[in-house]
Amino acid sequence: MWAIADDITDEAAIRAKAADILNTFDIAPDKDGKEATEETVWDMARYVVAFEKWVKDEDLALVASHYDGYAKGIAGKLDSMLIPAFSMLIKQGTACAVEGDIKVAMAMSILKTIAGTGQLSEMYSIDFNEDICIIGHSGSGDADISQAKKPTMKIVDVFHGKTGGGYLTQFYPPTGDVTYLGITQDKDGHFKFVVAEGVNEEGPIFMFGDTNMRTRFSIGAREFCNQWSEAGPTHHMAAAVGRHIDTILKVAKIMDVPVEIICR
Repeated sequence: MWAIADDITDEAAIRAKAADILNTFDIAPDKDGKEATEETVWDMARYVVAFEKWVKDEDLALVASHYDGYAKGIAGKLDSMLIPAFSMLIKQGTACAVEGDIKVAMAMSILKTIAGTGQLSEMYSIDFNEDICIIGHSGSGDADISQAKKPTMKIVDVFHGKTGGGYLTQFYPPTGDVTYLGITQDKDGHFKFVVAEGVNEEGPIFMFGDTNMRTRFSIGAREFCNQWSEAGPTHHMAAAVGRHIDTILKVAKIMDVPVEIICR
């Protein structure tokens, strides 16, 4: 991927993309207190320009990435900025998922198309006292879903749960209705949609650079987790602002894919 960027020399295009990145994210000052400038994100912008060209040249709708190992040298530099770089691809319509999960990239793309937002998510935790599920994900996200607050970006020395360090992004979905779409396969390999609607509520969330939502479901947190798990999903799903199960049912009918509705 870094070889793609070697041919990107158009400084005007890089500078315009750097300005786009600064406009998209509130970037925390570095450890010396210096504010982010176009020069701060220059290399990132060059990679984003390269990735956008790559997506256009290869006619890509979906990207599912995974890096296994300790990234060093130029690979480490690239790895450190993939999260915001892929977030910029999501912003322009290409669904980018982590952990090699192309099925959740498909779910993100479907929700982005029918609802205008498509955020990578997974079950983080359960607050049994409040009877809510804490749902979100680290990594790249959809700027359009960050309606409660402008997305933030910060540089960390260590990625939690992963090797190396670099840029973390956090997105802030609004309170109110939310739809979750998971795409899985049955024992014969056929696709199946797993869907649920809930309500995001105000309350404390983790602030270490990951997107988080506090979602209440009509059947309660325990029963939601039981029924969602029994549907045999992958551990990822996509999230969209609003209630969209009725539209998802139409998409599934067109694509001849069965749908399991967990709750509404």
